[in-house]
Amino acid sequence: MTHAAVRIAAACLTAAVLAGPVAGMAAPMVRPAPAGDAGSRVPGYPDVVAEYIQVPGGKAPGTPAALNTASFLRLRASVDGDRPRPANAVVVGLPGFSSTPPHWLYLSSQMVSRAAKQTCDGQPCRLEVWVLQRRGANLAETEALTEARRKGDPQIALNHYLGADAIGPDGKVGPATAAAAWKPLTQADLAFMADWGFEAYAADVDAMIGRIRERSGARNIFLAGHSQGGGFVSNYAARRGPGGKRGVEGLAGLIFLDGGPSAGVQPEPTPAELDAYLARVNALRSGKDRVYTDANGLLGAIAGPASAASQSVTGVYYALSDPNAEAIFPLRVAGMAPAPGDDFLKTARMTWLARAGASFDTAPVPGGGVQMQILQYLGQGLGRLDFTPLPGTLDSCDRTPAAAAVGPMRAMGPPPKCVPSGAMVDPGRVHGWIEPGPEGPKEAGRAGLWLNAQAFAPTRSNIRPVTVKFAESGRRVIDASDMIGSNWYPSERWDFDAGFVGRYRTLKIDRDGVKLDLDKAAIAGVPVYVARQGFTQGVTGNPFPGVKDYTEVNKTGTWQTPEAKAVSPFDPAINAAIYFHTDFVGADDSRAGQARPGEPGASAISGTLVDWVLKRAKGLSDTPTPAALGVRARY
Repeated sequence: MTHAAVRIAAACLTAAVLAGPVAGMAAPMVRPAPAGDAGSRVPGYPDVVAEYIQVPGGKAPGTPAALNTASFLRLRASVDGDRPRPANAVVVGLPGFSSTPPHWLYLSSQMVSRAAKQTCDGQPCRLEVWVLQRRGANLAETEALTEARRKGDPQIALNHYLGADAIGPDGKVGPATAAAAWKPLTQADLAFMADWGFEAYAADVDAMIGRIRERSGARNIFLAGHSQGGGFVSNYAARRGPGGKRGVEGLAGLIFLDGGPSAGVQPEPTPAELDAYLARVNALRSGKDRVYTDANGLLGAIAGPASAASQSVTGVYYALSDPNAEAIFPLRVAGMAPAPGDDFLKTARMTWLARAGASFDTAPVPGGGVQMQILQYLGQGLGRLDFTPLPGTLDSCDRTPAAAAVGPMRAMGPPPKCVPSGAMVDPGRVHGWIEPGPEGPKEAGRAGLWLNAQAFAPTRSNIRPVTVKFAESGRRVIDASDMIGSNWYPSERWDFDAGFVGRYRTLKIDRDGVKLDLDKAAIAGVPVYVARQGFTQGVTGNPFPGVKDYTEVNKTGTWQTPEAKAVSPFDPAINAAIYFHTDFVGADDSRAGQARPGEPGASAISGTLVDWVLKRAKGLSDTPTPAALGVRARY
């Protein structure tokens, strides 16, 4: 083909992309999925390799042996190939409520990359990040996601999980149909999830840390948590493990990212509170209560296996589509309660990049109130939709009343004066996205990073298919090797335990098959790093009297105790003023070195946390080689 012919073909393709998908057809694919080792390089960070790992985990009662596993995303320096150099530090990360390792992809990659540019004992530093996956994601049947990536055809995934007839006459994807080959596992199938609580996850972290061999005299394993994961950090540090030691005794530092730190708000549970806790556990075990979240709870219809599978298919489309082509997945799904902005979001056509941004930005139309209430709290600052109301429609506001807030929501500011409606939208326009930056919105994230994080699934993994016989669904092959951005089967026991266990300063239970021993007074003599949205000045946010080395980055600046300053002093002007909840693990760092940490394009977290970790790590640890773990390229 001549250069002219190539240009003509490209022009035709571009025209087709801008025109949007033909009804019943998927959007044109123009981005083949990288295969082999290249498919495990983090987008934008070729110096970082990602591997999706599974090891034997905690032994939760009743769980089939093949499913008692701990899965995690491992990120390390790619220059080391298959023989990772001894690590100066390893950070074990715990995602927050309903989160998964992809949420941590960019903070983790920034830390690995930044560390490798520093020198430790005359050699480039080595920092690894291991991010625990939710156990419910280990039940995901991802073989069709892998096949779609391998063949460069996302419709393979769409047909399998949603049905070949899921695309409606308008060219948009609807709910799953009877034609879908995949069916969710049932509550009865997963009755054993009733014991996937705090202790199961703590045992999984034990298993992960057990793979890291600290050399004699070394102390360089750090535990980090975001959001709900921050509560886990406190609980794990206070927990007496099977060997009789508290978790804090084996850690070089504790890291809290917009979640915690907390030493508990009550001394210990009352007899009535303990009885109520065990009654709830037994209700889960008996089948009286649901063991996994399915379109109930804070996230409503966007939670549970059906929605999560659809989101996983969306991730494959993100991976294989031109980000400037028109998206075919709507932002509002069946079963969602009516909310302001529904009409606008159903009417506005968007590119894939705009869809990614609008799906998770706290205010995709600034001041417009079109985002779900829960995501106004949990989301990121990713930019804004490139939208201008049609002339003469400024008064055509959406008058749908806002639903009552569910759960302990923070104040979101004054209600919008005018929520945009579908009447304001030009039906012939495909809306793009305006990314943050010096000339764009002053926000911490980028929609492109969120899109890539949801799209990315490392080709390198050691996860193999397992066959499990379930109570109702019979024999099923579980191939969870394609890392997913949404937890298919969120554990009700885990979420319940997170609140209960975190509430108390001391907690001792040995009853009804529950055995816990936590004492948060044991959290002492360990360095603590905190980054959060708070407005405190000074270090009064430190809840641990025995912690003297304390650093906190918040909206007012960076605050350190004298002991912390003596180890790694930071510019007090570094702040998180523009940070929303998930920005703490997803902020952009593309302008590192060109802007002060905390400004757009320079992460306040990776810009301080890498130095904080390396200055407190002692000695070296040997981490397992890919061969020792059985890692190989999936395609």
